[in-house]
Amino acid sequence: MRTRGGRLAAVVSLIAGMALVLGGCGKIRADNTGSGETSATKLGFKKYAGAVGYPSVTGPHNKGYVAPGEGLRQLVPLGDCALGEGTFANGYRYVNVNWTGSQGCTKLSITPKPGADDEADVPYSMRSGWLGGGLPGDVVVPWDDGSLIGVGATLTRRAPNGEQSRLAALPLTFNTHPEQETADDASVNTAVKVGTRLLIGGGQTVDQVESPYVFASDDAGKTVRRVPLPAIDGRQPSTPVGDFGVNGTQVVAFGAAATNAYNFHPTGTIPFWHSADGGLHWTSGDITGMPPGTQVHRVLYASGHWFAVGGYAKAGAFYDSLPLVLTSQDGTHWMRMDSSAMGTGHIAAATVDSAGHPVLVGSAPRPKPEPNSRTVWCSSVWVGDGTTTGWQRGGLGCSEDPPSAAATLTDGRVLIAGNRDLWLSRSPWPGRGHKS
Repeated sequence: MRTRGGRLAAVVSLIAGMALVLGGCGKIRADNTGSGETSATKLGFKKYAGAVGYPSVTGPHNKGYVAPGEGLRQLVPLGDCALGEGTFANGYRYVNVNWTGSQGCTKLSITPKPGADDEADVPYSMRSGWLGGGLPGDVVVPWDDGSLIGVGATLTRRAPNGEQSRLAALPLTFNTHPEQETADDASVNTAVKVGTRLLIGGGQTVDQVESPYVFASDDAGKTVRRVPLPAIDGRQPSTPVGDFGVNGTQVVAFGAAATNAYNFHPTGTIPFWHSADGGLHWTSGDITGMPPGTQVHRVLYASGHWFAVGGYAKAGAFYDSLPLVLTSQDGTHWMRMDSSAMGTGHIAAATVDSAGHPVLVGSAPRPKPEPNSRTVWCSSVWVGDGTTTGWQRGGLGCSEDPPSAAATLTDGRVLIAGNRDLWLSRSPWPGRGHKS
């Protein structure tokens, strides 16, 4: 591991970093988990099949389709359940959509309900379908006053009474014509509240070169300013900020993809950034020796440790299907855990339960019976035991629509959901013998 940085850059020994990455990785205890599948019900989760409003146009002979990465993306605790944020496939394109939870949080319904716009007299090429609704944004951040801030190309505040007001616009070029694949573009991947500050992270593509960015707001989104990210080896990595993790005033940001995420080179490098003052100043570093297909999807602080989790590819595969777990004590010295005992499944969602332990959710594709058949994903949940090496694994079943989001509700229960089904822990501490 190497660190570089701006004004507050830390100096770390390369030899010590290599020892962390290659030699001090530790083993996940085989007696506490494994690739053998145990139902998630034994960890305290109950499945509610078909309880999520499906984010696609369906019909009598069409059960709908939502591309990977679309549909339900985020769950934000709200009241006694959660607000869902994501996209809806209206038959022509993907539009913004929200889900609201039922009493007891056993159902998530698209709100407002999708409508069928009458476009019978409009040429097919000019039709646009239902325009979506709800709080717009790629990420939603809850605020102290009970409001929600939707973060996308433009920031929007939803007051506790439901009234929405427009805030700042990000000074980036967002491509509104996906068919123009070479146009400049930008993405919003993550946003968090750190004290009274809003941090926004993602990437921008200019002249077909992608780079990471961070914006900050100290007035709840009314204005934003760009925060410099220190370079690594004199240049910015060609990957967006994928996610933030927060612990007090400390913030960790990880690049979304390693250098070998898409070309599956045997070894790659992934960048990270650390801030000790709530995102005002950053140090930078990178972790070498990453396996083929490495991507980081979530960053969190739990049980006194930082975790950066995602997936990588098994030998000979061209997709990430194995769990990646990176850990750190201080956010600047990272090591990759030996995750072989965790079985298969790239980690797509994560939360911290009411006991302060990490809960990870992942999926791996099942071999196809025929080349043209739809991909079926088999999913799992891993519940940590307060260390970086102890996990209990439970199976969530197999589906064309795997779970994509997780959140810990205000009452301590853990909610996991995908585009069709949801799972809810029966008590605040799944896997610890508690019952409702």
